[in-house]
Amino acid sequence: MIYYSCSYIPMEVMLGSACEFHRITSSAPTSCHELGCNLCGYAKTVYKKGMELNSDDCLLIADSCDAMRRVGDLLSELSSAKVFILRLPWKRDADAVKFLCRELVGLTAFLQNSGITVDPHTGINRFNDIVEYVQANEMLVEGTELSRLYLSALDGRKAEVSPSNAKSDGSGKRIALSGGVTDLKSFDNAVEKAGAITVSNETCLGRRPFSSKTADNIEPLVAIAERLLRWRSPCGRFSEPFPASDDRADATVFVVPKFCDFFDFVRAGDNGKSYRVELDFPLNSDGQLTTRIGALMEKSDFRSVSHAEEGSTVIYAGVDSGSTTTNGVLVDGNGRILFSKTLKTGIRASNTAEVLIQEMTEFSRKNGNQIGKCISTGYGRLLVSSASDKITEISCHARGVFELYPEARGIIDIGGQDSKVIRLNSGGSVEDFAMNDKCAAGTGRFLEVMASALELGTEEMSSLARKSKKDISISSVCTVFAESEVVSLIGLGERIEDISAGLFKAIARRVGAMYSRLGSPEPLVFTGGVARNPGVVDALNKLFGTEILIPEIPDIMGAYGAALFARESSSECDIG
Repeated sequence: MIYYSCSYIPMEVMLGSACEFHRITSSAPTSCHELGCNLCGYAKTVYKKGMELNSDDCLLIADSCDAMRRVGDLLSELSSAKVFILRLPWKRDADAVKFLCRELVGLTAFLQNSGITVDPHTGINRFNDIVEYVQANEMLVEGTELSRLYLSALDGRKAEVSPSNAKSDGSGKRIALSGGVTDLKSFDNAVEKAGAITVSNETCLGRRPFSSKTADNIEPLVAIAERLLRWRSPCGRFSEPFPASDDRADATVFVVPKFCDFFDFVRAGDNGKSYRVELDFPLNSDGQLTTRIGALMEKSDFRSVSHAEEGSTVIYAGVDSGSTTTNGVLVDGNGRILFSKTLKTGIRASNTAEVLIQEMTEFSRKNGNQIGKCISTGYGRLLVSSASDKITEISCHARGVFELYPEARGIIDIGGQDSKVIRLNSGGSVEDFAMNDKCAAGTGRFLEVMASALELGTEEMSSLARKSKKDISISSVCTVFAESEVVSLIGLGERIEDISAGLFKAIARRVGAMYSRLGSPEPLVFTGGVARNPGVVDALNKLFGTEILIPEIPDIMGAYGAALFARESSSECDIG
């Protein structure tokens, strides 16, 4: 069996043999001392698969980046499989074609020496047949069926296409996927949960390897080299421009692989229809990806504001189901808050949300009102069965803040388990956003763990921090490592006041990095439960050198925004 790691490994050569082959996409990543930590999940996946192979297998690796070069070197020494590393040129001129041809000669010789006969002419014919099949069918399918078409083709097979069952009804948003390698199955699932569907895939696991046929009228290895270098421009390995957004899609998601040498966060030419998201391989948090996709979709939505008549008995509900707390808000037809409450989410988010909705319903009835519509938001928004619509917390925080502070252009939201920064335009719509959802660093949970290590309450930390006389830097952003650092500082005799101040500065720096990436928009509003903590507020004010606006009840801004959206999308027929 032949296994390969990159679409720069020529399928024509593998198709020219009688041996089965498989593009590595599904093995879970691993790590070892020799690999180190700062490698993308896909490089670790290839390493793990390589270590599982036996002496009858061949593993083909392209040195597409430093990580894969390191993986290839290790597996050449440690794997039981026969390993070949294909070196790639950095240009695509005539010399680059000659260079790659020499590498392809080495590849065919490697396979021949491994007992695998290769006929490049046959391989080219078979490859061109697959290209024709993919190009004829990729416009007929979407979502998981589109991914299945590409993944099957990467293994030299033609997936059976049933267009009648593969097309959506056209009511959802359409996503184009570009950038680096990602876990297609999990990506498609997250997109569908967000109410959208993948209609285009320009990654190396998508249409890019099948964008053109291989010439069959020149020397075969030259033709293969020219074909490989012809479609390389979208690859992050090279410095050439990326293609424009797909006109067929409502938005483009550009995947930035974690720890990647080549894919960055920002490139000139990004627009309102594009969003860059850092993803590891495989995905380990499709819930957060669903939030990102949903927020991207909502960025371009136009929501008209329609106020209810004075004295209307119809009111509107918003529920923010977060990882730590669940917030509920009721507003009247003019957007005034009539009721708000916060509950601990606990282990059953759906039950907590329904308890809160029931309480809001009873409040409404006692006051002679009816809930016209309920919209849910937050990490658990999809679990709130009573809600008639689901909107991401990105959009809801923006809507709630803009209602109270129409001059606001930036929002920092720090919750129990994640933090986010949002940039608004003059109309209150989301222009861009950044999220920290990888760990608890810089969140309410981080604060709780540090307070516990100091044997203090979070409010006590704030009071003590204001008495600090020494600048202490907490270098670790990881909650676990920061806790160890705090214990060490205590052991060294550092004052609790100084350690507390250092911890607040660490939180501020973590959030400040995201804030500066979005251009440091002002005026700035601070929302979320952590906005109640004076120590964090002081640290942010000092870091940014500007006064931060804080709502009276910062915890409920997401639920407030959801309630406002419910009001604006409702009509009398929504009354239940």
